[in-house]
Amino acid sequence: MTRLRRLTANDKLEGIEAGLVAGASYSWIQTQEAFSELIAKALRVRRIALDTEFHRERTYWPKVALIQVRVADEIFLVDPLQVDLGPFAEVLESDVLFIMHAASQDIEVLQRACGFGPQNLFDTQLVAGFTGMSTPSLSALVERYVGVRLPKGDRLTDWFERPLRNNQQEYAANDVRYLFEVHDQLVAELEERGRLDWALAECRLLQQKIKPNISPELAWTRIKEARHLKGKPRCVISVLARWREGTAQRKDIPIRFVLSDLAMVGIAQRAPSNLDELKTIRGLDSRSLKESLAKEILTLVDEGMKLKPEQVATLDVEDGPKLGNEMRAAVTLVSAWISQVAKDEAVDPSLLATRSDINDLLRGAKNPKLASGWRAELVGARIRDLVEGRASLAFDAEGGLVLETRAAVSNENKENFEP
Repeated sequence: MTRLRRLTANDKLEGIEAGLVAGASYSWIQTQEAFSELIAKALRVRRIALDTEFHRERTYWPKVALIQVRVADEIFLVDPLQVDLGPFAEVLESDVLFIMHAASQDIEVLQRACGFGPQNLFDTQLVAGFTGMSTPSLSALVERYVGVRLPKGDRLTDWFERPLRNNQQEYAANDVRYLFEVHDQLVAELEERGRLDWALAECRLLQQKIKPNISPELAWTRIKEARHLKGKPRCVISVLARWREGTAQRKDIPIRFVLSDLAMVGIAQRAPSNLDELKTIRGLDSRSLKESLAKEILTLVDEGMKLKPEQVATLDVEDGPKLGNEMRAAVTLVSAWISQVAKDEAVDPSLLATRSDINDLLRGAKNPKLASGWRAELVGARIRDLVEGRASLAFDAEGGLVLETRAAVSNENKENFEP
């Protein structure tokens, strides 16, 4: 059986220099056998802490360069350049609780590398929003709950560098070193406030929101300027975006390396039919105007021009009426009051409700976030009272907004909430 060695300054492991100070409290994993031992350890505990380091600046898919794991009192740095991460799916699919910080991108990385994200998640950044902190950094949480000030890392570090330097390894280990202590403190604080169930529900919601990359057919919907295009220009850009997305995925390069958004919109608006017309499009570089690629672009334009607008794939639009003009001012009014509630209740305002969430509730959308769960308990019902005329807003002595019950009730806006 291969032992997981504790690294010191003089150690070397399979030709990789450790470069760590004596007594370093983490182990470097770069053999499959050692990784299997780590997996076995992880499956025997109720929780683990995890973080990843990855790059995607020059690729379409995120490339994982390091995985940091804390199991009980041990910290492991796993080298995915040497280890197949696939077997870690057994831990991800288990009931083991994953303590992570700002987990969204890490979950995407794990899904790509292992085929699964964690089934049981506690995101410390997300949960801290229920204590009044607004998207806090890991350093801020560690300093607040553990009393340790983490050293700043180099945001431009190359995590694919081997061997990793001392400060790189120490920085990576610190990303999981204190997560259990932060987890314990957050749980205790939220239990005292009666909000732990709220936080856990939001963590489950985060897991559900992490989805695979958008399909090429819907790629045009991610181009901000394209959403305003109608008719044939929308048809053309849908075809161009589908081709660009597929090309980027196949070559594993960023979509901007294929064709810029500026060029895509310009082509869609002008629909060039020959090379001379294509050359006038702003945002096209010399590489895009090479004969083979230019010919392909013109063929795609022709394909788009033959489409009918109703043939263009679109994102599903939730059932429910549009928000009437008479209710638009209510969105601003409710937003102001929700900001006050968030301040009074020590909840991150962006966590409580976005303008889109308010809009969905007021227009009677299907299953709006503010109509269920902890949000409904905190503000949902009272928003209905406000908009239906049973309550009004006033300023208190400190200049804060308060919701007050009205004596007379008007029902003229009630239809906005009727199914």
